[in-house]
Amino acid sequence: VRIEDRTYTLLDHSFLQLFFFFFFVFKKIKKQSLPKLSLKRGHCFYQGHAAEMPISIVTVSTCSGLRGLLQLEDVTYGIEPLESSATFEHMFYEIKNNKIDYAPLKEKHENQSYRILVKPEVSNPFDHLHLCLTFYDYMGSEMGAATQKVVHIFGLINTMFSQLKMMIMLTSLEIWSDKNKISTNGDADEVLQNFLSWKQKNANGLQKLNEMTYLLLYMDLPAYIGATYRGTACNPKFSAGIAVHLRTLTIEALAVVLAQLLGIHLGLTYDDVYNCFCPGSTCIMNPEAIHSHGIKIFSSCSMSEYKQLASQPESECLQQQQQQVLKVVAQPQMATCGNNKLEVPEECDCGPAETCTHVNCCDPKDCTLIKSAECGTGPCCDKRSCLIAERGKLCRKSKDLCDFPEFCNGSSEYCVPDTQAADLEPCNNGTAFCYKGICRDPDRQCAELFGKYAKGSNYQCSQEVNMQNDKFGNCRGRCNSTSLFCGKIVCHWSSAKLVHRKDFDVQYTYLGGKVCISAHIKIHGEEDLAYVADGTVCGDEEVCLQGYCRSVHSVPKHSNCSSVEKCQGHGICNNLDSCQCEIGFAPPECDMTPSSPGGSLDDGFWLPIDKSTPLIVKRRGTYKKGLLISFYIFLPFLLIIAVIVVKRRTSKRFWHREALRMPKTILSLLYRSVTEDSNKVSN
Repeated sequence: VRIEDRTYTLLDHSFLQLFFFFFFVFKKIKKQSLPKLSLKRGHCFYQGHAAEMPISIVTVSTCSGLRGLLQLEDVTYGIEPLESSATFEHMFYEIKNNKIDYAPLKEKHENQSYRILVKPEVSNPFDHLHLCLTFYDYMGSEMGAATQKVVHIFGLINTMFSQLKMMIMLTSLEIWSDKNKISTNGDADEVLQNFLSWKQKNANGLQKLNEMTYLLLYMDLPAYIGATYRGTACNPKFSAGIAVHLRTLTIEALAVVLAQLLGIHLGLTYDDVYNCFCPGSTCIMNPEAIHSHGIKIFSSCSMSEYKQLASQPESECLQQQQQQVLKVVAQPQMATCGNNKLEVPEECDCGPAETCTHVNCCDPKDCTLIKSAECGTGPCCDKRSCLIAERGKLCRKSKDLCDFPEFCNGSSEYCVPDTQAADLEPCNNGTAFCYKGICRDPDRQCAELFGKYAKGSNYQCSQEVNMQNDKFGNCRGRCNSTSLFCGKIVCHWSSAKLVHRKDFDVQYTYLGGKVCISAHIKIHGEEDLAYVADGTVCGDEEVCLQGYCRSVHSVPKHSNCSSVEKCQGHGICNNLDSCQCEIGFAPPECDMTPSSPGGSLDDGFWLPIDKSTPLIVKRRGTYKKGLLISFYIFLPFLLIIAVIVVKRRTSKRFWHREALRMPKTILSLLYRSVTEDSNKVSN
């Protein structure tokens, strides 16, 4: 196939069981078994990768033309035949998951629209699948179409779990086309219990009780998106789960939901993004993974958890499956040693040999750690000792008032994720708003555009220029009174010199004793930086967004954090819904702590031990510690000197009163004694 003027060769491997059984339950015939996909037509479902790109995944079917998905590092493409084409043409298109109209929320959130119900702990791979009536209807009420989509989903899931050297074999598929065999009304726990009871009573002869079985549902507005039991994949009494498909959920996103359910069923937990290393943009066990595109990879935490789980006696079924998979499955090489990215199964990656950043710690030839090295890459790995840096070492500087510094967390060689202020949090002493990690101050934008002699203009200047509706003044169209400050950026110019820029035409307007300046970009096709930036103040509690002046309170918030309530007015919310506290106030809720340097639980500096216990903080730098240590060291000397001074003053008074009556020898000895004591202290 050709993508963006490049040709890719797709290499495939079958992933269905040799005898794959298909059950279709419909009105006239109760149930018929059709092993047609494996016996009558042969396997036509495949997975693999593009030969030219080792970091790629392909899941396709050749049952009726070429249908499937191609996942590259950060983008996913779909392919399917054009039904009306007489020359077997195919359509190739990019798939996006950014239209999912709900956001992953925490389990304690009242309005949960994304939730996987995890039953308490009370591991054989995913084998049997059941489609309820609503799911079948949503897939078009056509057996072939529904089957192909489900198998494509399984192909994606299988490529994810191949990183764990595990193959997910789909052994049977049952579609309820007449009516549902269980009630799908009620909460997640109730539906899961109903399905588990049905499974135990109605397992057919081909299905074993200790094989995992899942039910796929379709709902318009679900209260949950899946349910299963944690760590019970090898327990026949609890080897079941349910998953919900929504209208806005793509096949790629649904595969992620099922992979997360399966991971939980095996015993994996959700990623702690602050302490787990993810080789890609988003890892599988991160709730945000449903919004990402391209290849999905397990994090370092998931890999470690699985190794531990697979070695436990109660996970014997996993160990047996692993042995079978290793004999028959050819795993594509996912890692590229020398690209400065730590990928599975590398121990380290310091870049090419000639530019390796950790030559004492990491072997750049095979990306393995040298001798007893603890780490071999990343800003939090000491290049001399090859040990992970202590918590509190600065690893990423602040770039803006709305961007915060990050520190090594003491457990990873990588810096914690970048933190910045949430959009529309106040900055610059309350005169501007943060937006996309930048304090959107008109004075700053003017200075960046025209130089240090430019500052934000007043209403009169912006009105005169932007109402002209020409290339130097407009609001991407005609301006009105509410959008004047959101059109072209108009600045006051306080220098007698002219602005010299090759990429802009500049206009000077003399008005009311001041020079107003605006610009027009010459190079078409590039972003016009001469317009007011989104997030800029345009009035009292008003902000510019997409060329319009809007009330701050009318802008939808994608955060549950309130700086006034949660941060108690002594901090602002960051992009991870945590409080970034001021100096003298400690996270998580900015309680008064005079010794606190401020910050948030996300910056790598603070260590949350437990929600019910205080936080442990390691002070930034050693300046205060040095003063404290110096004080305790010199305190005894100060006390001695003070006593000596008091004695000397007493001696002087005594000497003044009694000098005429004391012998010279006694006076000499007294003076020598005081002098010697003073010399000892000074020495």
